Amino acid sequence: MKVFLRCQKHVAMIFLSLALAGCLGGKSSPTNFYMLSPMSPSQAGTSPVSAEARIHIGLETVVMAEYLNRNEIVLNLDNTIYQLAEFNQWAEPLNDNMTRVLEENLTNLLQNDSIEVFMASESSIPLDYRLEVDVLRLDGNLGDQVRLVVQWALLEAEEDDLILMRRSEYQEKVADVTIKGLVLAKSRMVEKLSRDMAAAVRKALAN
Repeated sequence: MKVFLRCQKHVAMIFLSLALAGCLGGKSSPTNFYMLSPMSPSQAGTSPVSAEARIHIGLETVVMAEYLNRNEIVLNLDNTIYQLAEFNQWAEPLNDNMTRVLEENLTNLLQNDSIEVFMASESSIPLDYRLEVDVLRLDGNLGDQVRLVVQWALLEAEEDDLILMRRSEYQEKVADVTIKGLVLAKSRMVEKLSRDMAAAVRKALAN
């Protein structure tokens, strides 16, 4: 009888261990992937870009502040404490994503001015000018504000003569407490940056 009870006790402990292992080592939360999105063509005009555009600008790959060079989306809790959203990541390196979005936005915004923008690393067309963009800050918190701080410059392609340099800062309210809302707010700020860059480039090259 005592042997039987001991066996029952061992069996119960085994089941309890398995149950705890199931609770503690169960399926982890799925990872969600996000990307900045370009503005829709209807917001910028739909005239086709001429293959013989008068001015060609090469957009260098955007340089991100080092704290943003990671897969996880960075949350700024209070300007002192930063947190990585472990299960919410960028679908591609953020510098590549932002470079592509800026290139698409600027192309759409400047096409009526006979100005075409290319990613400099992918263009075989001789360039007239280069755009360099450094992102100093791109962060925020859920349900709060997001902030974008950028320093950018337009240079003559061959001689590297500086045509103009700007420091641009933006804030945008996050619509809700989701990561998607945070990313959408960041995309809206990139659109504002694109519009300001396009206006400044248009004015500089019209002189």
